[in-house]
Amino acid sequence: MKITIKKRTTRQVLAIERVLTPESRAALQTLPKPDKVCGVRTPRNLNDLTIGDLFSLQADGTHALIERIASVILKVHPRRCYNERADKMLGFVFWVGRELERIAALFASTSNQPTPEEIKAGINDLDFGPFGIIDWYAHRQGYQDQNDAAKVAWVRVCECMRIDNERIAFERRLREIMANKNK
Repeated sequence: MKITIKKRTTRQVLAIERVLTPESRAALQTLPKPDKVCGVRTPRNLNDLTIGDLFSLQADGTHALIERIASVILKVHPRRCYNERADKMLGFVFWVGRELERIAALFASTSNQPTPEEIKAGINDLDFGPFGIIDWYAHRQGYQDQNDAAKVAWVRVCECMRIDNERIAFERRLREIMANKNK
């Protein structure tokens, strides 16, 4: 029996998710991003999100992600998302997933490789998660409250991180050059 996804709601498709074949799952991931979902025009990209909103999209499981997309991006009640046509909603959900991967790659590209001395000192044990980034930005900008930093566009935070990490890399190289010069 073949199920036509355009005639099903998101709730109906999620109810049978466990029994979908690997081919069906792969087909769902290739659904195109719709122009509108739940009566709301979909964004061109996620560059307008705040860093706080971006981090709030981190969710375990499809249901949690749909509910966060409903509140953060679409600004609708999650019930509307579950009642939306499955091809539209799931196309949007997988597009959001790809956007989150793109953004994660941008953040990853801003980081410096730790020096052997930093590794020996335990830098790899320091992982403060999303709050650590918000806290770093709050300190960088002199905010008294991390909530103020969470309201800043993630693209600004990422660019500041890139600038600071390039500066750190320069200072490392300069120290090395100066140390070699003084030998």
